[in-house]
Amino acid sequence: MFKLHAISQPIIATCFNATIEEVTQLWHCRYGQLSYNSLKTLQEKNMVIGLLELKSPSKICEDCMTGKQHRASFPKKTHWRATQILQLIHADICGPLTPNSNSGKRYLITFIDDFSKKNWLYFQNSC
Repeated sequence: MFKLHAISQPIIATCFNATIEEVTQLWHCRYGQLSYNSLKTLQEKNMVIGLLELKSPSKICEDCMTGKQHRASFPKKTHWRATQILQLIHADICGPLTPNSNSGKRYLITFIDDFSKKNWLYFQNSC
């Protein structure tokens, strides 16, 4: 479940030690990557014996980023918009669709003009 980076030293018998810089990160790992808001709820409602005062983490968990549990938020407004027709076109493709359309098409492509908001649809049998 977790990556373990270990260096073997055959001469001296040792135990593996996991070192974590922050207590919040340690509890986050102990509870199987539980969100920090949920950890704060556990602490506030005294649901776990021995859970210390948790602070907000200074860095994002790399395992959560790998598992795509964390993502940056989408911008609310763009800094640049089109000022004339066909200056900026947004396109998207969808498919293969099952079942096929009545005319046997399997893919759908959309084009949207940023300035006029006009939409075009194009259907195709194969990619």
